[in-house]
This record gives sequence, structure tokens and C-alpha cells, in this order.
Amino acid sequence: MNRRDFLKTAAVGAGSALAASIVAQAPAFALNLNQSPKQFRLGLFAGSDAEQTKKAVEPFRVYLEKTLSIPVSVQTGTSYTAVIEALRNKFVDAMEVGPFAYVLASSQTRVEPLAVNITPSVPKGGTASYDTKTPPYYFSVIFTKKSSGIKTIADLKGKKFSFVDPASTSGNLMPRTTLLKNKINPDKDMQSIFAGSHPASVTAVWNGKVDAGATFEDNLFTMNNSGQVEACVFADGETRRRTPAELAAQYKTCGDKQLAILTYSDPIPNTPFGIAADAPVQFKAAVKDALLKVRQDAALVAAYKEWYVDPVKEYPTLKLRNTDQFFNSLRDAARLLKLDLTKLK
Repeated sequence: MNRRDFLKTAAVGAGSALAASIVAQAPAFALNLNQSPKQFRLGLFAGSDAEQTKKAVEPFRVYLEKTLSIPVSVQTGTSYTAVIEALRNKFVDAMEVGPFAYVLASSQTRVEPLAVNITPSVPKGGTASYDTKTPPYYFSVIFTKKSSGIKTIADLKGKKFSFVDPASTSGNLMPRTTLLKNKINPDKDMQSIFAGSHPASVTAVWNGKVDAGATFEDNLFTMNNSGQVEACVFADGETRRRTPAELAAQYKTCGDKQLAILTYSDPIPNTPFGIAADAPVQFKAAVKDALLKVRQDAALVAAYKEWYVDPVKEYPTLKLRNTDQFFNSLRDAARLLKLDLTKLK
């Protein structure tokens, strides 16, 4: 089949005007066919609905198929570990699994993260669009009500504290790691509870049921902006880790009835797109280039509701030597908390 016939087949197989539009607009790579696979198989965690997962990723699959000029298929697994096993046994060539699952995968097989995805927050009825201000990471924060008298993380010993849920990365695993790094054992040095949800954790502190708590940064901002609580937040609205000096200065400006942030976790990375490390170098470069150009196609971003970035080159403040290093904070958490990542669902 020649290139023109392949592209026509891809467009017809997509089965929709939107998919055909994506095929027509996507960039093409002139790959050396001797160094490229005959097909490209992407492994994904199916969640509770494999068909819905495939439907959601279809615009992206079509885009990759046209861009790489080879057939692209999507295979789903019933768990993260199933997808990892598929990559390890060469049943798939690449995968997207959660950040902690990637940490597990990197310890079991040779996988190379090419880029990190960004999933924008889209209002109900709105359309996803590329936003340069949305970073490929987020933060867990530990906060208090200033009237509690707690000024630093060291003051949390002996206090009542609300986590979110045992399985929550930003509501339990990362803030728990932050506490342990500061020599506070949340199971021995504090009276800890699980509030059940991120809003409930914030509300527990706001209503004085606990002295301090944990949530992800944007949740605190959202609840403040919607009037549910009053938080002393940074006026610049930037998603970045604040220094101890910045936090101390901000704390001084807070009113006694306001919620104040005491500390930030390490950056919590978004999901990586991982490819088998032994894939041809030229092909890996082509796939990475395709990932980074998703943002240039407004129709694709609107349909797929994701785009990809290179955290090494695009976020120099992270000071990363390579993309895999981006996930070291999660490796630290797994080690400190003695997590059994093989039990990931």
C-alpha cells in the first residue's frame, strides 16, 4: 500500500468527519522504513469501561497513525500491572499508565518516558484548548487556619490533622511523605483522620474540627474562589512550589480567620507516555515529536482533551537531566511509605 492509499484508508477507518479532519491536518514524518516497526501498539488502563477508553483515545490514535504512517492500535488492560506486563512481554510497544504505575514499570522493564501529558480543566459545556499556563505537575499542600496558632510544619506535632483518603496521592501519600521528611510521623505524632474527599479535608480545617490538613493546591484555590472558605492565597495564581521565605512572608499577611499554606510537597508529575526503551532511536524521536505537536492542532486538543510537553526542556526550573528523573519524588514516597506498587489497580 502506498502512502496516499494508507492515508485514505486511515481517514475512512476513522469513521467520522472529525477524525478525517485530524488526519488531513496532522504533520507527517519521513521515517526510514528499515528502522520503523510495521505497527505501533499503545497499551492503556481500561478503567471500568474499555470501550469508552478506546473511544476517548480514538482521535489521538488516528493522529498517530497518520503522523507515523503505520497502523496504530490501542489495547487495554484491566489493571496498571496488566498494561506493564504487556509492555514487558512486547505485546504493546508503548503505554500510558498513572505516575506511580510508571515508577513500578520502570523498576520491572526498560521503558523510556518521551513526554508528560496535560489534561486541562474544562468547565461543563466548555471546550478543551491549549493553555501555556497549565504545567505538567501539581502540588499537595499542608495548611491550617491562622487562628490555630500553628506557624510552621514543626508545630503540627500533637495536633489534629485531616488527610483525604488512603489511596489519594495529593491527599495522603505525598503530604504523608512531606511530614516524614520533616521528622513527623503522622501515625504517632499527630491525631490523624481521613476526611473522605478533598473538599471535606478543607472544610474540616475551616470549621475547626481539625487543626490542619492536606489537599491539592488547586482545590484550596477553587474553594476560596467559590466562597466556600477564605484562604490566604498567592495573588499571582502561579502553580509553583513556594520557598520557605515566601510562605513565611505570606503567612504574616493572612488574617486570623483565613486558611494559610504551611508547606508544599515536591511536584507531583502527571502521567507519562512511555515507550519500550529498545525501540529504534529514530522512531522514538518521531513519536516524541508527534506527541509534542498535539498542542498545535486545536481540533485534536478539543477532541482528545490532552496534549504533551517535555518537562526537561520546557520547565527548566525543575532542573531535570531527563524525563525519568521527574518521577523521583514518587520513588521517594514509595520508599518512605513502604508502598507495594504491585497492588496498583
